[in-house]
Amino acid sequence: MATAAPAESMTIAAELQARIDQLARDSRMLSVGELCRRVDAVRNIAAARRLLPLARLAGSLRDALAEGGRGTPMTPWIEAMRESLGHDAQDEATARAFVASVGVRLAG
Repeated sequence: MATAAPAESMTIAAELQARIDQLARDSRMLSVGELCRRVDAVRNIAAARRLLPLARLAGSLRDALAEGGRGTPMTPWIEAMRESLGHDAQDEATARAFVASVGVRLAG
């Protein structure tokens, strides 16, 4: 299986990090629809690069926003997305663990 060159991987990681940071910064000013669109863009990039934890987190956040609207707490999702981006394991089990970690954070 071919993998991205290290420089390309760093560029993708930097782009994803910038998009996540922008979500954190702008989430209170954007409509729910625009938030969903931006989160879905992160999900699409992550899925294309096989970054499963980030892709699953973004998909779950999009679903939470669609269901809960403005009442959806963003911080636990953003924190988990940032953490997943730098994580070594990128498999489905790790993805499920990251999504579950958001539930734990939300439960407090």
